[in-house]
Amino acid sequence: MKNLQGRVAMVTGASGGIGKATALAFADEGCDVVICARREAELEEVADQIRAKGRRALAVPTDVGKEEDVEALSKKAFAEFGKVDIAFSNAGIALNAQTHLLEKADWEKVMNVNFYGAVHVVRHFVRPMVERREGHLVVNSSGFGLTGAPYNTTYSTSKFALVGMTECLRAEVAQHNVGVTTLCGGVVETDIFKNAELKGFDEKARDALNMFKGMTPDKFARIVIKAVKKNKGFVITDAMTKYSHMFKRYSPGLFELWIRQMPRFSKKYLQDA
Repeated sequence: MKNLQGRVAMVTGASGGIGKATALAFADEGCDVVICARREAELEEVADQIRAKGRRALAVPTDVGKEEDVEALSKKAFAEFGKVDIAFSNAGIALNAQTHLLEKADWEKVMNVNFYGAVHVVRHFVRPMVERREGHLVVNSSGFGLTGAPYNTTYSTSKFALVGMTECLRAEVAQHNVGVTTLCGGVVETDIFKNAELKGFDEKARDALNMFKGMTPDKFARIVIKAVKKNKGFVITDAMTKYSHMFKRYSPGLFELWIRQMPRFSKKYLQDA
C-alpha cells in the first residue's frame, strides 16, 4: 500500500498515546479512520481531530478483550465505510507482580486485552481482507516480546505470544495479498506503565517503571505508516531493543546473568521484602 489516500484504517487503543498518534497519522495520509478504546470522552476528542483534518471518523467505545465488542466494532465499521483496509491492533495493559504469586485472574486480565484483543482483530478484520485479497494488519508487540522482563511476566508473555502468532499469520496470508507487520519496540512516552497495576509492590516502583523518557508517540506513528507502505513484516523500532535482542541471541549466558540483576534492583520496592 504505497499510497494510503482513500483507504480506511482501524486503530484500537486510540484514545491516547500510540493509538491516538497513529490514528491522526493515518488521517494525514488521507485515510478515513475507525477508532476504538474504552475511554469514550477521549475517543470522541480524537475523532473530532480526525474530522478537522478533512477525513471521516467513526468512534466506537470498545473493550478489545471482549470478542463481542470487537465483532460489533467490525459491523459498525463495515456498515459505515464498506471496508477496512488497514487494522492496527495496539491496545494494551500492564501488570507488575512476582510471577509465582500471580492469580489466574491476573493472567486472564492481561492476556485478554494484549493477546486475545489481537486475535479478535484477526478474526473480524483480517478474514474480510483475505476474502477481498487485499489489506494490512499491524500488531504492536514489544521489545518485551523478544526478551523477558522480570516482574512484568504477564505483559511479556502476551507480547511473546503476539510475535509467534503474527509470524505464523504473515506466512499464511501473504498468498492472499494481505500484509502483516509486527512491531517490537522499547519505551514510548505513553501512560501504559504509569497506569500499570502493581501487585505486591510499593507505589514508588512506578517511578522506576517510568525512568526512561523513550520515543514520542508521533515518531512511533511514523514508523507504523512506513511499515504499512513498505509492507514490512517485522520491525524493531529502536536501538535499545535491537541490541538487547542481539545480546540474547548471541550471548545467552551473559544475557541471563544480566537479566538476573533486575530483580535485585527491584527488590527494594517489594512490600513483603
